[in-house]
Amino acid sequence: MAQENIHFFAKVKGIGFFSSEEVLPGWFYTNTNTAVSEFSTVSGKFFARSTYSFKESTKIEAGFSGFYRNEIAPSFQRNNFYLRFKNNWFQATIGAKNQKEEAFGLSLTNKNFVWSNNARAIPGFIIEASTPLKLSKTFSVDWGIGNYFLNDTRYVSNTMIHYKRLAIIAKINDNSKLKIRLQHVAQWGGTSPEFGKLPTDFSAFVKVFFAKKTNTEGENVNALGNHIGSFFVDYVFSTQVGSFNVYYDHPFEDGSGTRFANFPDGLWGLTFTPKKTPYFFLYEFATTTNQSGNTGVSGFDNYFSNNLYRSGWTYEGNVIGFPFITSDKNIEITNLTSPIVSNRIQAHHFAFSGKHNALSWKLKTTFAKHLGTYRQPYSKPVKVWSNALFLTYGFKKYGNALLQLGFDNGSNKNIFAIGLGYEYKF
Repeated sequence: MAQENIHFFAKVKGIGFFSSEEVLPGWFYTNTNTAVSEFSTVSGKFFARSTYSFKESTKIEAGFSGFYRNEIAPSFQRNNFYLRFKNNWFQATIGAKNQKEEAFGLSLTNKNFVWSNNARAIPGFIIEASTPLKLSKTFSVDWGIGNYFLNDTRYVSNTMIHYKRLAIIAKINDNSKLKIRLQHVAQWGGTSPEFGKLPTDFSAFVKVFFAKKTNTEGENVNALGNHIGSFFVDYVFSTQVGSFNVYYDHPFEDGSGTRFANFPDGLWGLTFTPKKTPYFFLYEFATTTNQSGNTGVSGFDNYFSNNLYRSGWTYEGNVIGFPFITSDKNIEITNLTSPIVSNRIQAHHFAFSGKHNALSWKLKTTFAKHLGTYRQPYSKPVKVWSNALFLTYGFKKYGNALLQLGFDNGSNKNIFAIGLGYEYKF
């Protein structure tokens, strides 16, 4: 019998910010799960996780995290709050849990156009592969299916999210691997102020699962619910100098996107990890300007917006997916308005991380151009250059000292900011 074990991990983190303006540079708060707001001067975070292993490769895990940040209501909020069962075949999670961090947290989208780490963790449940299931020496499969609950204040209250993914992974040889993933989410159910309670029975679930058309009043003419998804292609290959990763994440919201009429929209990425060094380099190009064009029935994809689910692909006003799509929390949402004010964007993003002795760092610099939407374009493009440097110095016994430097240039003003903090793990 395997020895019973209980493992506990906890972390506390606090940081204060000083900015030349009322707001912080974008990379100080973007993709932080809202642990920092754009107006914060103080942020504190606590995370705890306990794991109970009662068989080989079988365990139960419970986690909780919360944070405090001023200048936002409520100041105190939970983030993670979950229970997970895991074995060799699958894992089942109930509660709210952040998406797994990818690319050392340097990616624009966490390598997921649909579901980044920009919004707070959303409560729900998911069953998924704990590790890819091997079909042969060459092929393996990753999968997941779940349902989440948007419990925030929104135009259609009590909206649910259907989620699923399926990926095929091919080990081409010892030096290269290819992954192709289909990911699909759909907002469904809830109560509309215009049309009342929307269908949530088994028949509705089947229509949502297969994105089937509906005759329900007020629903999208394409399918029941608000459907969003992506095709993700990820290729990793190793050379004598290091490992390269090339990827493309292609978004779709209806049939035009699934047939690539909106190409080349999406996230294009390249990373490089030199051999025998603690360095990591990343470049990404994101574009959402095509949207299947601005004419005809199949055009105006209008990413993350929807005619029925008018709060869009947001949680508590924060965009769930690609965070450079802009949501305005000050807009009163009616049957004629949308909080998504800019979803036609181009961005070049460079990032670098490394470590030397006790000092580690992350550097991000992004050149972004915002065009508004097809139906409400900006009078002229809004160009923003965003920069941030994150430094961590680890003491052997006394935690980590944190220093952040940020600079944004754009919107007719420059923003300089500094963050000083401390982190302790136990």
